[in-house]
Amino acid sequence: MIRTVRFFALSLALMAGAFSQANAQATSGSISGVVTDERQGAIANATVTARNVGTNESRVTTVDGEGRYRFSNLQVGNYEIIVQANGFAKLVRSGVELLLNQAAVVNAVLKLKTVEEVVTVAENASLLNTANSEVSTRFDSKRLSELPLATNRNVFNIALSAAGVSQLGSGQTGFAAGMSYSSNGGRVRSNNFMLDGQDINDPSVAGGQQPLNNPDLVQEVRLVTNQFAAEYGRNSGSVLSVITKSGTNQYHGSAFLFNNNNHFNACSNQDKAASKTTGFCNPNATTDARKGAPFRLENQFGGTFGGPVRLPYFDGKDKTWFFGSLQRWTDRQLGSGFTLSGAPTDAGRQILQQVAGGRPQVAALLRFLPAAQTANGKSARFTVGGVTSTVPLGDLTGSTAFRFDDWQGSGRIDHQFNPNHRMSGRYLFDDSLTSGTGQATPPGLTTVAPARSQSATINLTSLLGSRWVNDARLAWSRFGSRTTASDPSSQQIPSIEIEELALRGFNAAADRTAIGLAVNQPQFRFNNTYQIVDTVGYNAGDHAVKFGTDFRRTQVKSFFVPTIRGRLAYPTLQNFIDDVALTAATVNRPLPGGQQIQYYDNYDYYFFGQDEWKITPSFTLSYGLRYELPGNTFNDLIPVNNQIVAAAGGDARFGFTPVPKTDKNNFQPRLGFSWNPRTSGGPFNLLTGGEKLVVRGGYALNNTPPISNGFGFPGSLGYNGSISRDTANTPLPFAPT
Repeated sequence: MIRTVRFFALSLALMAGAFSQANAQATSGSISGVVTDERQGAIANATVTARNVGTNESRVTTVDGEGRYRFSNLQVGNYEIIVQANGFAKLVRSGVELLLNQAAVVNAVLKLKTVEEVVTVAENASLLNTANSEVSTRFDSKRLSELPLATNRNVFNIALSAAGVSQLGSGQTGFAAGMSYSSNGGRVRSNNFMLDGQDINDPSVAGGQQPLNNPDLVQEVRLVTNQFAAEYGRNSGSVLSVITKSGTNQYHGSAFLFNNNNHFNACSNQDKAASKTTGFCNPNATTDARKGAPFRLENQFGGTFGGPVRLPYFDGKDKTWFFGSLQRWTDRQLGSGFTLSGAPTDAGRQILQQVAGGRPQVAALLRFLPAAQTANGKSARFTVGGVTSTVPLGDLTGSTAFRFDDWQGSGRIDHQFNPNHRMSGRYLFDDSLTSGTGQATPPGLTTVAPARSQSATINLTSLLGSRWVNDARLAWSRFGSRTTASDPSSQQIPSIEIEELALRGFNAAADRTAIGLAVNQPQFRFNNTYQIVDTVGYNAGDHAVKFGTDFRRTQVKSFFVPTIRGRLAYPTLQNFIDDVALTAATVNRPLPGGQQIQYYDNYDYYFFGQDEWKITPSFTLSYGLRYELPGNTFNDLIPVNNQIVAAAGGDARFGFTPVPKTDKNNFQPRLGFSWNPRTSGGPFNLLTGGEKLVVRGGYALNNTPPISNGFGFPGSLGYNGSISRDTANTPLPFAPT
C-alpha cells in the first residue's frame, strides 16, 4: 500500500465559504447545542425536538445536566428545532438547513414564561465548521446547477472548482476511471469516491466507476481534502461523497433538455488542417455548412420526480417516500483524424503490388492502408532482386463518425417504520455504447466500447436509546466494459509501424497512424464490489464517539494482455519489404499452463474508532484510529503460477517467489483540533470577526490500496512470455494471427 503522512495543517475559514462543517457521516449530519436561560445558566429539564420539514419526521431528546443535546445521523434537509421547559416560553427555531456531514450547532436561549407563550426565530445554523479539523468543500443542488460542469454535465467535475484540486495535465486525466483529479498534489489514483455512503471505486484502475451526469438527481456533494476523520480511509488523496435526493411529503419534479450542435462550436486546428479532406472549416466552401465546424448533434434530456407513496389502501405521507430519475443522452459527430504524410499513392501501390505483392507483410499493408488522397512530392525506395523501385507518397487524412448512446436512471425508496427506525434503498444504472473514438487514420481502427454500471444500497438507521445510534448498510456495485476495433479484421495482423511511411504508434490513441489493431486492444473487464458497513454512534456530554466496521468483497474478471498479437516496427520501407524489424519485434503470450483471462477475488476489512471531544465551547479535539486489512491480490495469481510450473515439468525457475505477504500493519492514527476564538471588541475582534475565525490543525496517516490493473502484465510477474528477436541479424518472419 502507498502511505501518505499529513503533518500539521492550519486553515482559516472566514465565513461559510468553501470550508464547511463535517461530522464524518457518509449520508447524514447532526444537530447539537446548549439550552440556557437569559443569564446563560444551563436548563437541565428541557425537551428538544428536531422536525424534518419536508417529511415531517421528528426526533425527540432531553438535555443533560449541563443543558446539552445532540441529534446524530439526521437526514439532510430543512429542520425546525422546538425547545420546551417548565417555566419557560416555548422556542421554535425554523430555517435550519442541515447539510451533508454537517455538525450544525443550534444553541437555544429560553425566556421566562409570561404572556408570551411561544418565541419563534427564523435563522439557519452557522455554516462555519467549529466541530472538527476536517477541511472540506460543499456543493449543494443550487451550486451544482449554477457552476460549470463541462458539456457532459458530469457531477464529479465539480471537484475541480475546489481549492487544491487540479487535473495537473491533460496526459494524466486518463489514469483512472471517470473524472480523475489530483488533490493537494496527490496521485490521481488516490481519491475515494462514495455514493450514498457506498463504495463506487473502480478496483481495476481506481476512480469512480458509476457515471453521474444528471445534477438534478443529486442532493449534495462534499469533497474532503485534508484531515480525514478515522471513519474515512481507503485512499490518501481526498474523499468525494455524493448523496442523491429523496422524496418528501410534497410532489416535486424537474425536466430538462440540453442541446449542442455544430452551430455552437468553433473549428479546431485539427479541423482546419483537414479541411481539404473533410470539406469542413473551409472559408472558401460554396455552402455555409462547410465553412463551419464538422457536423455534431448532441442531446441530453430527461427529468426527476418524487413525493409520498400513495396507493390504494395505503397513504405514505409522513412515512414512505419515493424519488426517481431518467436521462437519455445521445451524441453524433463527424470528426477529423490526424494526417498521415507517407501513404503510397495509387501509383505507389501498383509498384508495391507488382514487385512485392506476394509477400504477406506487403499484402497486409496494401489491404489495411488506403491510397494517399493527395500526393506530397515525397517518395520511398526499396530494392528487390537487384532492381530498385521508387514509391511515390502522399497525405492521407481519415475521418470519424462518432456515436454515443446512453441511458441513465435511478430509483429510491425511503420508509419510516417508527421514530426509531428508518430504512432507505436506492438503485442506479448507466448503459452506454460508444463508437468512432480513437484512431481515425487509417480507417477501421476506431473503437467500439459498450459499458454498463450499476449500484444498489440498502440502509437502516436505528435509535437505540437516547445516546446510541446504529447505521447499517448493504451495498453492491458492478461495472462491465469491452473495447475493440470497429473493423474486427484489424486483429488479424500485428501492430505494424514503418517510420519512413509515417506509420507510427503502438498504443491506442487519436494520433496513432500505424496499421493493425493497437497493442493494448482488445480488452474487457467486469468488476463486482459487495459491501457490509455498520457504524455505531454514542453521545456522552462533551464527547461524540463513533466506531464501526466495513467489509468488502471485490471480484474482477479481466482480459488485458498488451502485444498479444505482436508488434513489428521498421525504420524504412526497405526493412519492411525484407521483413527485418530493426526497431521492435515483440510478441507477448501467456506461458504454457497460463491463461489470457485473469480472475481476482479479494476481501478487505476496515475498522475505526473516533471521538470528538468538545473541551470548551470554542475548542474541540478530534482523535481516532483506523485499521485496514486489504486483500492480497497476489494470492489470486499463485494458482496460475502453479499451473505454469507444472507445464514446465516442475522447473523451479518458472516459480513466482517470494510471494508478497499480506500487508497487515496499516494502522492509521488521526489527531486534530478546531479552535474558534471568540472575541468582543478590541483590535483582535476585527481580525476574527467575533466568531467567524476557525484555526484547525492535525496529523493523519493514510494508505492507498493497490489496484489490480497491471498484475500479470508481460514481463512484470513472469506469467507471460515476451519474445524479442535480435532482428539486426535474424529476421522475425511476419506471421498473421
